[in-house]
Amino acid sequence: MKLRLKTRVRLLRRILKRFLTRKLSTRLVVTYIALGALPLITISVFLITLSHQTVKTYIYERNLETARRASNEIFLFIEGPLTILQTTAMTGDITQMEKFSQSKLINKIKDENPIFRKIFIVDTSGLGFNTTSFGEDMKNFRQEPFFEQSIRGKEFVSDVYFSPSRFPILLISEPIKVYNKILGVLAAEIDLKSIWDLIDNIRIGKTGYAFLISEHGTVIAHKEKETVLEKQNFSNYQFFQELKERKQGISNFVEDETKMIAAFAPVQRLNWGIIVQQSEKEAFTLAQQMQLRVYVLVAITIVIALLLGFLSVQRITKPLIKLVGGARQFAKGNLEHQIVIERKDELAELAQEFNAMAYSLQKIQSDLKKMTRLAALSRFASLVSHEIRNPLNSMNINMQVLKRLINKNEISLERKIKYLNILSSEISRINDLVNNFLAIARPPELNFDLSELHEIMNEVILIQDAHAVSEGVGIARNYARGEIWGMFDYNQLKQVFHNIIINAIDAMREGGQLIIKTSVVVGKNEDDLSVRILFKDSGIGIPENAISDVFEFYYTTKQTGTGLGLAIAKQIIEGHKGDITIESEEGTGTSIIISLPIKSHLIRQSEISQNI
Repeated sequence: MKLRLKTRVRLLRRILKRFLTRKLSTRLVVTYIALGALPLITISVFLITLSHQTVKTYIYERNLETARRASNEIFLFIEGPLTILQTTAMTGDITQMEKFSQSKLINKIKDENPIFRKIFIVDTSGLGFNTTSFGEDMKNFRQEPFFEQSIRGKEFVSDVYFSPSRFPILLISEPIKVYNKILGVLAAEIDLKSIWDLIDNIRIGKTGYAFLISEHGTVIAHKEKETVLEKQNFSNYQFFQELKERKQGISNFVEDETKMIAAFAPVQRLNWGIIVQQSEKEAFTLAQQMQLRVYVLVAITIVIALLLGFLSVQRITKPLIKLVGGARQFAKGNLEHQIVIERKDELAELAQEFNAMAYSLQKIQSDLKKMTRLAALSRFASLVSHEIRNPLNSMNINMQVLKRLINKNEISLERKIKYLNILSSEISRINDLVNNFLAIARPPELNFDLSELHEIMNEVILIQDAHAVSEGVGIARNYARGEIWGMFDYNQLKQVFHNIIINAIDAMREGGQLIIKTSVVVGKNEDDLSVRILFKDSGIGIPENAISDVFEFYYTTKQTGTGLGLAIAKQIIEGHKGDITIESEEGTGTSIIISLPIKSHLIRQSEISQNI
């Protein structure tokens, strides 16, 4: 029965925590109810507890809840720096930083998180080569327990020890890993003074207080500091044995001939225990006094809490929900959405401002597209006017020559055809210029149809495979598991992949490898899915100052390039409501990342992952 009760309490706490952190409306309801009904809850417990045993149960649960809350607060206090340290250690960049950058990073973490007294990095030989504490570089930690444990890939949390000024300190450390290879240890000292303050602030009546013990039973925090400094031990108490088994509960013991009750709870992730103790005499006297004082307020509190809670919250949150929904529509790009609030207050004015903002953004967006296209057309018109002169001059010259020779029988037919071929070639050049102009002036119209992404990709790779082999380029496919279906324009997407693969092959002049990887990315909602496509080559790369221009019209680094391939590819991807970005390092290679939206019910699970 007791186990079932504990399970229900934990379940209720989990539900309440999730309930309270979700929406403003729920928090407001709970706030109103709490303001009016919290005394009611307490009084109701006392009114129900008409027998001594019931009163005792209530007191036990009250103290145990205090211990749980204190345990949770201590856990959150310790979890913060542990998480920061773990996240920093897992960040691959820290292993690639030079010493100055590493020092800057750990000093920034220390400055932003005053809980840290010191942060330092230890290499695999046990030498500290970077620290926030002046004068401790190159200190040997090889024999220290934290180094021995973390270098084996484990997290370390030390016992509490004291600084020269007698403040409590805790040492934590995390292994620095890159691809499961340990490259060092990231360690930090945490100031536990806040935990002392937390423990000192826990008071139950006049005699009740809390204290914290370590996994060995030694006092870590206590209202009497001499107890901590003298390292008083509670390992022979019954509650210590239960804490070692990660249990929580109530224990009775005698201290200085006074009967005491102790509520205890373990601290998550640590082997510590929090104990809240109070004399039985005071505990049960206070409970009986309280049940006589507040009985009359029970009914009034219920009515006020419920009325204020539901009526006020309904009036406040309904327009807020509409505002949030509208903001989400705007964030998705639906700028035509209108937020309608039929009221005449500040929230209605805010809705009108949101609508006006969306209209302005829509107009600015339209104007920006027009300006961008006009600028592109202006540039291309200038280019056409310059480039078209050459074929026209050539055509004029060859037509004059052909005019003189056409009636001369002594001139061979092959020579006359030669001039005609020159005219045809120049006309083709002009035609290509006009087609490029149209590609910019008239963006491709997309015809969406249900298509499988890997099928499109495989078709493009099959076409380009011979070209890749002739250039000494290997194409490796690393596809996500399952068929990825979406509403795509099959031919336009093929053109995008063609342009990217051809560019990658051309960039690997002496051969190399092109990796094509796909992965499914889950958004905030399970139905909000997208596919991430990575093209990574080992070519010559792009200069850093040129990366921002690669998607501009006419920009090209190839002598025979038009500078339109990636610019048109960007238009097509954005037409799919997707995104395309580029990362490159000169001399190392280039990565192009494409993100396209897909639908969850169109993903069919099957084995497609393959490498070539």
